[in-house]
Amino acid sequence: MDLDSGFRKMAAYISEDERPDIEPLLDFIKEEFAHPQFHVWKDYQLSPGGNPALVDYAYNEWKPWKNDVIVASFPKTGTTWLRDICRHLFYKSDSVAFEMTKSFMGPHVYLESDNLIKYELWEKLPWKRRILATHMSAGMMNLERLRASGVKIIYIIRNPKDRLESMYNMMQNLPIPKDNKIFSQMMGINSFSDFVTADLEGKHIEINLKKGENYLDHILSWYPHRNDDNVMFVCFEDIKKDPKKEILKVAKFLEVDLTEAEAQNVADLTTFEKTKERMKNVPGVPSFYNKGAVGNWKTHFTVALSRRVDRMVEEKLSSTDIKFTYQL
Repeated sequence: MDLDSGFRKMAAYISEDERPDIEPLLDFIKEEFAHPQFHVWKDYQLSPGGNPALVDYAYNEWKPWKNDVIVASFPKTGTTWLRDICRHLFYKSDSVAFEMTKSFMGPHVYLESDNLIKYELWEKLPWKRRILATHMSAGMMNLERLRASGVKIIYIIRNPKDRLESMYNMMQNLPIPKDNKIFSQMMGINSFSDFVTADLEGKHIEINLKKGENYLDHILSWYPHRNDDNVMFVCFEDIKKDPKKEILKVAKFLEVDLTEAEAQNVADLTTFEKTKERMKNVPGVPSFYNKGAVGNWKTHFTVALSRRVDRMVEEKLSSTDIKFTYQL
């Protein structure tokens, strides 16, 4: 993954006299890719590239802008797709910001990854409103502080069966040797059935979770905040089913004026397929995108495995009003 050129391209948008030295950031990234390891922040296991010092900084010291937007999610639930929708909402009349953010990948905008120089880049880039992202559980973020700062957070969820199928495919395409210890810890045993079983039993390396937790626990960490005035829950399947309707909801939440015709135009420009195609043209980006379909899990899950996921959902989410959509 050529993050090096991506960060250099990002820095080039800042005037030379204001531009921070990004070489230490690039050295940090190269070291992380050469010798990936898992770090811990308090009781939470970070994903590869996650930096405990950066999580701590974001929690205690970071001063976000009043109009910042954070797309929060668990991996493979539609993070990049939702960021692309927000990008079309915010920068439709700002050609510089629109072009600049076109190639921003997760590591460029995730709160918890890399090092502090990235935050300095964010401060100096020519954008009037920032779209940032995180895969952190709610307990890893100072939500009261973010709320007081005026930050808006959109949390996206996706049915766990399609998420697992998409995650499995992404892991197969990661630019990491398959005999790498980190890969084997994240991936578990190679068969899809064993991969799902390990995930359900909390035996994978947890990503921004506590020991023994899984995706459903990530949702539960955010669920109590669903009615906070600066938090919005959206569903991957709802966007697939009626994108214009959901885009209008997102625009209203983000206080972006949008007509129905404009919402339809954004929907047409940001289908999952078009976002996937755009990212193909970003140098160094591996194939992180699966089919983006609803119901593709049926081609991978046995009946028994599907029922096991159903039981886990019932067990963990029975006290919530969350009802996943498994087929459109």
